[in-house]
Amino acid sequence: MNDSIRPEPSHDFSTPAFSHCPRCGHGNLGFRPPNHYSCRFCNFHFYMNTAAACGAILTLGSRILLLRRGKEPALGLLDFPGGFIDPGESAEEALVREICEEIGQVPKDVRFLVSFPNKYEYGGVGYPTCDLVFTGRLCREPTSEDLQAEEIAGWELLEAGDIDLSTIAFPSLRKAMKVYLDRLALNIP
Repeated sequence: MNDSIRPEPSHDFSTPAFSHCPRCGHGNLGFRPPNHYSCRFCNFHFYMNTAAACGAILTLGSRILLLRRGKEPALGLLDFPGGFIDPGESAEEALVREICEEIGQVPKDVRFLVSFPNKYEYGGVGYPTCDLVFTGRLCREPTSEDLQAEEIAGWELLEAGDIDLSTIAFPSLRKAMKVYLDRLALNIP
């Protein structure tokens, strides 16, 4: 297995995200790591399974598009266009929808690159995710009018050598960018 995609110790999901039963409201909700919740009072069972998310490393010529996050988590850090996959959507459909919403474009030549697990902290809850990362091309530079203002604070088109992985918002996306940059350096499509 390629060292750049070798699994690392997973995120810690041993602490329960919830303490009260969503069905009966009892405050003694049982939890068995990594994802099973149960209520002994009403026999409610819930498995907090991994949520699927997608993002894309999009290029315009030799430059790579990165978006500046306009909200938490990771406010102000760089991100890929993308988001959560809605029920009933394929990863590719969600990716195109999210990119259209965020930057007003339909990407070209979309191809799967890699996936990594992640923990998405939002509202005091850590959601396990599997982040599916694709590559693709832009037709033109985004404009400020294209950006989804409630989520995106700005954008940058950077040459590969100018990307600082520490400025990318999530560990899964930093790993994906490293895979992409390593492949680019080796001239692997």
